[in-house]
Amino acid sequence: MSCPLCRISQSSPSWLGALRYRGVEYPYVECSGCRSLYAEPMPDGAALAHMYGADYQPGSGAAYAQMDDPKEPERVVRWLAARTPGTFVDYGCGPGHLLSAVKSTGWRAMGVEFDEQVAADAAKRSGAEVANRFTVEQLFADQRADVLHLGDVIEHLTDPDREMPRILGLLKPGGLLMAQGPLEANTTLFTTVLRGARQLRRSRVSEMAPYHVLLATADGQRRFFDRFGLQTVEFSMHEVSWPAPTRLRFRDLTSPRTTGLFALRRVSQWCSRLRPAQWGNRYFYVGKLS
Repeated sequence: MSCPLCRISQSSPSWLGALRYRGVEYPYVECSGCRSLYAEPMPDGAALAHMYGADYQPGSGAAYAQMDDPKEPERVVRWLAARTPGTFVDYGCGPGHLLSAVKSTGWRAMGVEFDEQVAADAAKRSGAEVANRFTVEQLFADQRADVLHLGDVIEHLTDPDREMPRILGLLKPGGLLMAQGPLEANTTLFTTVLRGARQLRRSRVSEMAPYHVLLATADGQRRFFDRFGLQTVEFSMHEVSWPAPTRLRFRDLTSPRTTGLFALRRVSQWCSRLRPAQWGNRYFYVGKLS
């Protein structure tokens, strides 16, 4: 299997090891070209149906209580508010919060979600039209987006060569793709330290679902957009605190791990601000469909 991001075929075992889900192991390998990581093999349809059902709630639970949402919905809203309204499609709209915010700017907001029930709930909450994987072609048969948004979506794609052309088919010729997401294999001090710690562990198999099957570097993410015929308008990076806590409570001072992660991330963020064009763990992208 070649790298799903840059299509270079040479790879080697990665520092991440493997994830185990429902009795199946998903090892991660490192691309020799862009240095991104990806699962090999990818989860199949049955595994995806379990992973992304109605119970899928990213960013929930006690562990996330001290973490700020790494996504930037307000940046999307500001970007759209400064332009002539048209049709905005949020592919992977989740509960529909962004759709509601975009509607307030005068844009026509539409969404797409994998699961039928999740899509129905998002439509009810936002008042926007939301398609699921079975109805998306019907909903967009006679209309296309002026701006198509992929917010933390690409890292979940198990077959980008098949899925991205279909996703981009929702966009008008000359329309804009707006994307944002994690750069989990990109250089930061935080990632470098965790990589070293991971390599020292005896067991390199973690029990969790392989939600993120693509762990991109900035180079890999840029190559990915280029190879689908997109002309870059904007590509910027920064470093967010996730998955370290954003703030410490007094009781956290008794936990060396929590305190250590918080301190490491703060130092890492300071270092990344010195090299904003190379270091960071999040990207924001806008590209024109040629």
